[in-house]
Amino acid sequence: MCLNEIILLLSNHRHPVNPAIPTTLTKHQLITLIRSSLSPNESQAQLQSQVHEALSELQAQGEIYAGVRNRYCIAPPTALALDKDNLSGLRFQGDRTYLPLAHQVLKTEQNHDNITIRTKIHGFHRIKDHLNQVGIRLVTVADSVEHLAHPHPPTSAILRSPWPENPFLTNPWQGQSLHQYIPSRDTPQKNRWTTLNYYQLKDKSLLQLPSGEYLWFQEQCFYELEPDTAMLVMFYLDKEAGHRLKIEWDKPQCRLNLQGTSLPSAYAQILWRLSEPDSERYRTRIIEHRHHPLLETIFQRLGCLLV
Repeated sequence: MCLNEIILLLSNHRHPVNPAIPTTLTKHQLITLIRSSLSPNESQAQLQSQVHEALSELQAQGEIYAGVRNRYCIAPPTALALDKDNLSGLRFQGDRTYLPLAHQVLKTEQNHDNITIRTKIHGFHRIKDHLNQVGIRLVTVADSVEHLAHPHPPTSAILRSPWPENPFLTNPWQGQSLHQYIPSRDTPQKNRWTTLNYYQLKDKSLLQLPSGEYLWFQEQCFYELEPDTAMLVMFYLDKEAGHRLKIEWDKPQCRLNLQGTSLPSAYAQILWRLSEPDSERYRTRIIEHRHHPLLETIFQRLGCLLV
């Protein structure tokens, strides 16, 4: 996957007047820019699939933000610590323009491309002050868990501007179907998306277009939702239907299976910091025993069942 290419493209895409501010790129723009650096033998379909998977993975890692109309932006520069007493290896994420500054102010003597930062400065508050001076925030996993949003339906503040057209009547996707999220018992999350037509549509439904955008249908209007908002709505619908999502959790082996499951980026970001990838199993995370209570708290907040 083209993870690093996307991170660098979004980090280097700056506001023309104020270079301190990164700006957005659409999925189509990212595909075009990445294609220019690839072999001409790479098919358009392959590249689109790779970019789609990479964008999902980077959102899960907390490296990028996804907005409406398939637009993406690099996340703010952040150093993430497990807790205030465990500062041996800070993980940098977000805007790579600031990564060399983090190494400089923390006197790491490491390669400035290394995202695992081993600071020579001691003490949480001293480290935080040094990073703040160059525009980098320092946060801990434990504190972040307390601020995770609970699943909820779209608020009136979100439902301000209706989608300009009925996607069922102006379908530009050449026969591809729209999907609706319908919770069902003992069903993986990816299988809860079912095809539908306009006559099956009910009020307060979550939809996804073939192009990737999420829509909420309410009172005869469609509204676009940002991906993170849509994720929280999915878990809210699961709870309301009484079909809470089951997550495969091999506690003795410390393996968490997230295949076919999408999480709000703030949740996924914490899980990625608490865990390591399982090299033998795709989308499986290995989580040390000491982090199990935090893991259970995270999924309780989402309303999931660990099985």
